[in-house]
Amino acid sequence: MPPRGRKPDPTVDHRIRQAATGLMLSQGLDFTMDDVAAAAGVGRASVFRRYATKRDMLLETMTGLMDTHVAIPDTGSLEGDLRVVVSDTLALWRHPGVAPLAKQVHGEAGRDPAVAEIIRTGMRTRMERSWVVYERAIERGELPPNVDLWLLTDMFAGFVAYRGLLDLPLPEPEEIVQVLLHGFTPA
Repeated sequence: MPPRGRKPDPTVDHRIRQAATGLMLSQGLDFTMDDVAAAAGVGRASVFRRYATKRDMLLETMTGLMDTHVAIPDTGSLEGDLRVVVSDTLALWRHPGVAPLAKQVHGEAGRDPAVAEIIRTGMRTRMERSWVVYERAIERGELPPNVDLWLLTDMFAGFVAYRGLLDLPLPEPEEIVQVLLHGFTPA
C-alpha cells in the first residue's frame, strides 16, 4: 500500500532556519514562532514539529550565527591583516540591528547558561580560526613565537564588544591597529 499524505518538502527545514535567522537579525529576540512560520511560508505546525519551544529555535539560530565564516586576510603583513580584520569587525558592529541583538543576547546569557555557552564557545572557535593571521606573522618574525594569542585576540574582541554593548564610539581601524601593535608608545 503506498504511503498516505503529501511527501515532505525537503526545503522546509532550510526555510525555517533562514526565517529564524532573518528575524533574529532584524528584530532581535522579539519574534514569535508564528512570525517564523509566516516568514518561511509554512504552517505553524511545521515550525513546532522541528522546535518544541522558541528557546530551542533561538539556541540553534544563535549557534548558526556564531558559526558564520570569518574572512582570513593575507595582505603580506600583520599590520595589513589586522587592518582588514578590524575594519570588517567594526563594519559588522555598525550594521543596523547587530548592536541591539548583541545586547539582547548578552543579557540572555546572564539568565540562560546555554546562551552563555554558545557565546563562549562560538566566539572562541571563531577567534581560533583567525589565528592563521598571527601564525603567519610569527613565521615572518613580526610576532615573537611565544606570543599569547588569546591575550592579543581578547584585547581587540573585548574592546569592541565593550564599546559596542555600551554604545560608545568605536575608533577608526588605524588607531586600533596602532594600539594593538605598538601600545601607546611614540612611533
